[in-house]
Amino acid sequence: MKQVVFFTESKWAFGTIHYSLCRRLYERGITAEVLDFFQKYSQEEMAAISRHTDLFVTTPVGVTWLLEYGIKPSKIVSIAHAQWDILLSNSQIGTGIYDQLAGYAVVSNILRQKSQEFGVTRVPEVLHLGVEFDRFYQQPSRELNTIGFAGAYESRNFAGEEIKRGRLAQQVAERAGTGFRLPNAHYLAMPSFYAGVDAVIQASTEEGAGLPMMEAAAAGRFCLGTAVGYFAENVTGGGIQVPLDEADFVDSCVSWVEQARQNPQFYRMMCEQIQAYARDHYDWSHHIAHWADYLLAV
Repeated sequence: MKQVVFFTESKWAFGTIHYSLCRRLYERGITAEVLDFFQKYSQEEMAAISRHTDLFVTTPVGVTWLLEYGIKPSKIVSIAHAQWDILLSNSQIGTGIYDQLAGYAVVSNILRQKSQEFGVTRVPEVLHLGVEFDRFYQQPSRELNTIGFAGAYESRNFAGEEIKRGRLAQQVAERAGTGFRLPNAHYLAMPSFYAGVDAVIQASTEEGAGLPMMEAAAAGRFCLGTAVGYFAENVTGGGIQVPLDEADFVDSCVSWVEQARQNPQFYRMMCEQIQAYARDHYDWSHHIAHWADYLLAV
């Protein structure tokens, strides 16, 4: 079997993604392990790991660290999950490194476009992310009382601009008169978080994929979000798109929440429709073959 090491963060979104990949890829002829890139390793340790590893799969910034450990570019696959990751890597080691790697991929169509805009000449493969639908499944919500915000409350991009805007989601809850909840437990407890909210709002100005919206959809929650990440691509049933402008965003979200609260039949229908969309489009079963085929080919 092909031996792959995911050199990445081992918690929260990256942990969720890569541990699922490890389980799913094994069924397709790939043995994969997660090696946390925030831990320190000796050159001897990395050399020993490398002797029994066919590919190191990491982020663009992770490429920098692997090169410092002496891993050859021909054993590295870079997969970008965010715009800032590509920009930071470009500033550290330039764009020419991509042509030397075993493979280069991104997790969404918008990131492929941005990669080219950022000066990377190598055209990346697009490997879509998935979620474990059965893990996040709940009975669809029946009544909208609490709004959740599942991502980082605030975060800045490479240019220093605020991109998550959790405060806007909180403003929506305050104006609509609902409860508001943020995750405050271990990332493995996220299914319980979604069970405790009735709607999830994405206020981001940019996303590579937008995993919380995919998880919330699998949980049968009312999803409102800006047209970024997969939410820009999947608007035929995965939730409701709202404007990016701050004032318009809040006004639109409040209007949708009020409509959902005043019309329970509409709200329940939307939650069921959103969950069905997640089952048919977001579950890992729809994407793992592409990942396996790509990693086996490089």
